[in-house]
Amino acid sequence: MPASDVIIAGSGPAGAMLARDLTRAGASVRILERGGETPASAPNLWKLWRRKEALHVAPGVALLRGTRVGGGSTVFYHTAISPPLEMFSHHGVEMAQDLAAVLAELPHQPLQAPLLGPTAQRIIDAARSLGLPWQTLPKMIDQELCGHGDCPPAAFWSAASLLAQAMQLGAELETGIQVNRVLFQNGRAVGVEALQKGQLRRFMGGTVILSAGGVASPVILQRSGIREAGRGFFCDPLRVGVAIGRGNGLQEAEMPMTAGFVDREAGYMLTDMTVPPNFYRAFAWAAGRVDMLAHYRHSMMIMVKIRDEISGEVNANGRVWRHFSAAEKNRMRNGMGLAADILRAAGGRRIFFSPWLAAHPGGSVRLGELLDERLSCCTPNLHVCDASVIPEPWGLPPTLTVLSLAKYLGRILLG
Repeated sequence: MPASDVIIAGSGPAGAMLARDLTRAGASVRILERGGETPASAPNLWKLWRRKEALHVAPGVALLRGTRVGGGSTVFYHTAISPPLEMFSHHGVEMAQDLAAVLAELPHQPLQAPLLGPTAQRIIDAARSLGLPWQTLPKMIDQELCGHGDCPPAAFWSAASLLAQAMQLGAELETGIQVNRVLFQNGRAVGVEALQKGQLRRFMGGTVILSAGGVASPVILQRSGIREAGRGFFCDPLRVGVAIGRGNGLQEAEMPMTAGFVDREAGYMLTDMTVPPNFYRAFAWAAGRVDMLAHYRHSMMIMVKIRDEISGEVNANGRVWRHFSAAEKNRMRNGMGLAADILRAAGGRRIFFSPWLAAHPGGSVRLGELLDERLSCCTPNLHVCDASVIPEPWGLPPTLTVLSLAKYLGRILLG
């Protein structure tokens, strides 16, 4: 491949991994990121709407995402669920060696017992008392840096480390740039057109990689004339069950998603959860539970996340819309019933559930339909590499998967 002509749209896990690997191999890489640096203040729903990190995805359902340097790695819960390799192998993507390479450089161990908060431990005991295989989850956390039940910010992996390595090697990162479309000439991608501070700019290059995420990547493709992009997507809908527990209950510093289990047949994942106080109050208010507004410190929570179907549309204007089927609603209802049982077994009372939320949008530029085994779209030098390429309904944390896909694509490009 040319040594100085790679343009990557998006600085999330996949874009950062590609930038690091390609730059390390001698390529000159330019990363274009729509957002800026991660805000220092604690998140709240209003700020997420204002930064377009929250979108309406269905009636009454908010989709949360990261549109900033580091992408989704700045807002995820560091859970390292391995990809179903056979799903990708079916489409000619053999990435077992790439998954192994990613695991060799990233932390991915189950959380150690001293790092489990008291509320999480109470939920573990309650779930196991009901016969559930509730296990600690593998986390992308350097636990050697943790002590006394707490972890410093440096212990938590994010794409920032890959971006820093890429830039040390010579990659360029430009922020505040919204890629609008891919430019073509003689049937090949030759660069992208982007908007920066109200002005259109062109960035030319011989290889274009879209790693802008499950919403933005199909939007860019549609604006580039590829109309089939965005026809259907998944969004991993979730609800959070809340109860008042005995004793002091939740500590705000408790780590979320420390343990849980995935029922692949039933189509849902359950895990302990911690949210900021302002999210808790929003949940209680939306549920009509004003009696619970002041009980954050006494609460315990379980997240129910279901595997939804590929449905709906992401259109060229960035509007994301779908409805949930009766089967999907029943899946959520079954998961909520089990979560309520666990909360009760843990001594919880006055249980309520948050509104529907959504996370991890993907499946909008699917492998095997719009992409070949090289993750190429329409032309050999235009690639897509993020959660949008996942070919089937998901329901799992996707970070380790998109990192493995990026490692795979980098290997293909450099081979």
